[in-house]
Amino acid sequence: MSGASAGSLIPARSSDRFTGFFLRYVRRLLRRRFHAVRLADEGADVLASLGARSRPAIILLNHGSWWDPILACFLSGRLVPRRPGLAPMDRDQLERFGFFRRIGMFGIDPDDAESLEAMRAYVIDAFRSDPRTILWLTPQGRFTDVREPIRIRPGAAAIAAAVGDVDVISISIEYAFWQESRAEALVRCVRVDPPEVASTAGWHRVMTEAMQSNADELARLVRARAAEPFTMLIGDRARTSFFYDLMLRLRGRGGEIEARRMTDKGATEA
Repeated sequence: MSGASAGSLIPARSSDRFTGFFLRYVRRLLRRRFHAVRLADEGADVLASLGARSRPAIILLNHGSWWDPILACFLSGRLVPRRPGLAPMDRDQLERFGFFRRIGMFGIDPDDAESLEAMRAYVIDAFRSDPRTILWLTPQGRFTDVREPIRIRPGAAAIAAAVGDVDVISISIEYAFWQESRAEALVRCVRVDPPEVASTAGWHRVMTEAMQSNADELARLVRARAAEPFTMLIGDRARTSFFYDLMLRLRGRGGEIEARRMTDKGATEA
């Protein structure tokens, strides 16, 4: 890493062994806290296809919840397990929780005007050292409700423009309660087509547009309350709790809750 970035950035110290341990913990955590983790079918091969590629990649996630980096860790281990990952983290938090460095987290000061250049230099060095590296980013830079228009900081675009030959993926995430007592974690992935002019401004525009359209389409799927367009990555098709299931049976209503979904025309269907 260059001397310019060394003073303002805490580097990652990735450990394959520790990462494997942490990913097992993440899977157990998600199984306990969510009814299911589902990936929209139309983008199911987008992340998996990166496994066969050897050029750098940038993955852009929206940032609506504390769970986003946990889910990103799971997706990385499940769909691109053989590619090393990097992700920025608030420097102060990384100093408190130093073990995150061992899963590829590096620390920057988001309020430091020089942090963008420090991150850009550090990531480019990592890409040169191992072109299979994937940079995971939440370019909104703060927790943002999924209903808000997508606005992103320039860091991801600046890195893409500097690297040139790079894959860029948008991942949209929502957490929704459907008919179960625990929430669903719902994910959709799309590839971001490069701009005609691969400048920072050009990449910023196509990244913003891709993230917005991806979020809009995932929102449509979430509102439909239907599992069919998704592949289940974690969870099962078990029914609700035993006691609630028993109550429904005693009342002659069967053992499953049937979701009532609103069609596009506003009519209710069972």
